[in-house]
Amino acid sequence: MIGPQDGSSAAMGTADVAAGSRPVLQKPQSFQRILGDWRQAEGALYARLATALRTALVHGDIAPGMLLPPERSLAQILRVSRTTVVSAYRALREEGWLDSRQGSGHLVRHPQHAVPQPYVNSDVVKAMARNPMLRPLSPQRSGAVDFSVSRQASIGPLLREVTLGRAAALDDLPASSGYQPLGLAELREAVARYVTGRGGLPTQPDQILITSGAQQAIWLVGQLYAPHGERVVLENPTYPGAIDAFRMLGAHIEPLPVHPDGFVLDGLGALLKSARPRLVLVSPTCHAPTGLVMPHEQRLALVEQIDEHQVTLVDDQTMLDLLVGEDRPVALAQISPTAPILSIGSLSKLFWPGLRVGWIRAPQPIIEHLARLKAVADMGGSPIVQSIAAGLLDHADTVRQRRHQEITRSLDVLCEAMDRLLPDWTWRRPAGGLSFWAGLPAGTATEFAQVALLHGVTVVAGSALTSDGSGDDHVRLQFVQDSEAITLGVRRLAQAWQAYAGQRPARRPPAVALRGAG
Repeated sequence: MIGPQDGSSAAMGTADVAAGSRPVLQKPQSFQRILGDWRQAEGALYARLATALRTALVHGDIAPGMLLPPERSLAQILRVSRTTVVSAYRALREEGWLDSRQGSGHLVRHPQHAVPQPYVNSDVVKAMARNPMLRPLSPQRSGAVDFSVSRQASIGPLLREVTLGRAAALDDLPASSGYQPLGLAELREAVARYVTGRGGLPTQPDQILITSGAQQAIWLVGQLYAPHGERVVLENPTYPGAIDAFRMLGAHIEPLPVHPDGFVLDGLGALLKSARPRLVLVSPTCHAPTGLVMPHEQRLALVEQIDEHQVTLVDDQTMLDLLVGEDRPVALAQISPTAPILSIGSLSKLFWPGLRVGWIRAPQPIIEHLARLKAVADMGGSPIVQSIAAGLLDHADTVRQRRHQEITRSLDVLCEAMDRLLPDWTWRRPAGGLSFWAGLPAGTATEFAQVALLHGVTVVAGSALTSDGSGDDHVRLQFVQDSEAITLGVRRLAQAWQAYAGQRPARRPPAVALRGAG
């Protein structure tokens, strides 16, 4: 909650103000974070702003007793006209949310007709609001180029072919109860063969738990190993769904730095010794968002430290199938038979996110524990979807080749456009995956993302992908799009950057040139 910054433990109400307490001015800069992508709604601009402010008031993001910023100040921060802010404030005042007085500002109060809100964990809700995956819940501007998600090649014809070919198997499914927390036996066998074949990690079906995507896999592992606010180590930046999962568990997140030019394992040993985390989660292959691949020597050093301290390590392999043009790196679980290592995989990146099929590979006793947790969560995924997924795995090699061609083409188009239109930005060509990590020469990504929206292109600020709020000098682009969309999107980014540049001092040039490195 954004409340008075006077050290008081509770928000100051209007009665306190009337009694002589001094209301505290809400800083205009904080509204960038509070309001989020408010422009993407429909309707008049002032109405969109009023709706976003009203939502923040209802949810408690802005507390009673606060003074909202003057119209001119908020207009400058949000890059709108003063008239827009005046109209939005007027709408809220007419609804009873604001008490505006000449010379005193706009005081927040609860209208008498407001419906009391049920209790929610507001800290968790606000933390989740930063997740780029929640963008589809908001209205999208027509004609915008959306670099916050990738557009994978359609598997519609293949999906239809596999579904029709498995009609007989689907006929037999209702003979069972349908509740299979471990997953459909046929799919567990198929995944075990797949994990063994693609990376040489010998796997048996009883070492596999089928999950609803990699997100549920991360959640279940967190529930088993860190359910009571224990410390966990996450890469920084990383996949935002992992940050959200562990924050909802109340975990204390220890960041493991990942720089644009490589993983940083210096100090990990000391961290494992001093903080004694319960869990370490890494994505060493096509790391999101940087696209880096951890070198073999670093993999050996990482597992050696994990083995020494006997801290459970999770190897997130969801991007493994999207590694282009390189030999498959060794799976972390192959390096040491005594290190406690789990692996997470998914069909979402190779085939389609809508399948919602992932897995955990772990020793059989751990799989049994995780299956009990999954039974509480959902009693097991849909056997129908799992049967179709088992059939799709027979086509994995063909689809992988298609995806690699798609990734290579998209990267070629994107890198050429970035070189030509945004020569001052810094970036390193990823080894594969879906993410392109680009550094800004000045300003903040949070501010720039708002300007980019005005120019019809959506990007994700790097701070949304970190657990400590750092990374606001980078933006993430999900680059797998059709060529025309990529070119148009970068052109709009260049126009947005031209409008934004010059308002902030330029940063020092990076010590290591990253352009085009692979």
